[in-house]
Amino acid sequence: MVIVNLRLLEIFRAVMHAHTTVGAARALQISQPGVSSAIRQLESQLGFSLFDRVGNRLIASEEAKILFRESESIFLLSKALNQTAEDLKEERLGSLRIVATPQLGHTVLPHAISALLENRPKVKVSFDVRRSFNVVEIIESGAADVGFAIALEEELSQSLSMVPVATVQMVCLVQKDHPLAARRSITPLDIAPHPLIGLEMGSRLSPLILNAFKASGVPYRTTVEVRYSETACLLVQAAVGITIVDCFSATAQTRQCSDLVAIPFNPTISVEAYAVFSRSRTISRLSLSLVALTKASIRHFQALSGQADSGHGS
Repeated sequence: MVIVNLRLLEIFRAVMHAHTTVGAARALQISQPGVSSAIRQLESQLGFSLFDRVGNRLIASEEAKILFRESESIFLLSKALNQTAEDLKEERLGSLRIVATPQLGHTVLPHAISALLENRPKVKVSFDVRRSFNVVEIIESGAADVGFAIALEEELSQSLSMVPVATVQMVCLVQKDHPLAARRSITPLDIAPHPLIGLEMGSRLSPLILNAFKASGVPYRTTVEVRYSETACLLVQAAVGITIVDCFSATAQTRQCSDLVAIPFNPTISVEAYAVFSRSRTISRLSLSLVALTKASIRHFQALSGQADSGHGS
């Protein structure tokens, strides 16, 4: 059985295109003697001559013409394979499954995903926004490549790889004509006389707010209870009351509605935002790129809200 060396075959095809060893050497950026040597090696492997030498030109034999024609598909496939390898190297090819809580999924992640796809037209993204415990379940099961959530318990680090991307504060969102809108900060005592839109107790943020009220000696009473921070912000916009939410959700709402203002909540409640991965899966380069871009998007949001850099920059 004849086994053809692909490099020798590549040089042979260059000679067929150029009709001279000099032209082939120039096209391949190798020496002319190297081309001649390669053709002799290939002819030795094949057991027959490929060219008749007429002066400085090479006249292809019928066997050479057939070999050239039949090798075309191999080199087209090789070219496509090389392009695929290059695309993978430059992260221009692949897929990425993302899941996030609304606080991140509806604020900083759309900008990060846009930046990720800007120069990666062959990358396909699946993006889902779920509740915090769903994000954890989906990542643990391997149904998504990367998750984003805030205020996760440290114990989850036993089953998840948790990468901090920001530390953010809880803020009060009020209408600009609200009696508390001129305050530099708002306390539980300030809030007590006013309708409060609270997050349901099943959320990870609600217990933090409840503890702040308890520490201040103020009863925690809500007029409306909702599941998502985004819903609470929309109710503030509709003048239902005020709310205490993460700065991501508040900043996103103030950008859309100039009648709202976000004011620091006192005592300060800081929460960590994480990118999370399954410990049983290798983290892809695309996932790591998205994390870096998410950090940049977070810094932009924090600048808009007047918060200092979290210290988790890329």
